[in-house]
Amino acid sequence: MKKALSYINVIEEYTLGLSLLALALFSCFQVLTRYAFNYSFTWFEELSRYICIFITFLGASLGLKYGSHFTMSALVDRLPFRARRLIAALVGLVSAAFFVVVTYYGAVHCLKHYRYGNLSAALRLPMYLPYLPIPAFSALMAGRSLLQVGKDLSDVIRGEPAPPDMDGSVPEDEPA
Repeated sequence: MKKALSYINVIEEYTLGLSLLALALFSCFQVLTRYAFNYSFTWFEELSRYICIFITFLGASLGLKYGSHFTMSALVDRLPFRARRLIAALVGLVSAAFFVVVTYYGAVHCLKHYRYGNLSAALRLPMYLPYLPIPAFSALMAGRSLLQVGKDLSDVIRGEPAPPDMDGSVPEDEPA
């Protein structure tokens, strides 16, 4: 299981990097052709928008993996270890439920576009493709949230200290 998750993580990170590179190259090329040759490709803007959607949801999934989403933790940080982990598990469950709902409605939306055969204006892509990252990466975020809930509950049961903060420090009330 860990090997499969590690493989998925590597694929995600490389895909995000390549997507960002593609977006930068497309944008530079569009600016170059517009100002140097007074010509603009109509489909570049649409493609860039779809790549941005892809990057947003993929990046959100990776942000969840690394714990880089912002949190309001001033109150929670003052609680004892077990209470913090229980609250983290509760937040993870609520997050997972939210992502499951987004996955469901995103899939319903994609299926509608697939069924009706809608096409994008400039690229003539089937419209379910640009919307596909929403349910796909929301499902991945739901899975990541549930994995984190399992880790948090395991920490509570075993009484293990929380992992070090991002800067490597450990809160004062926990052993190093």
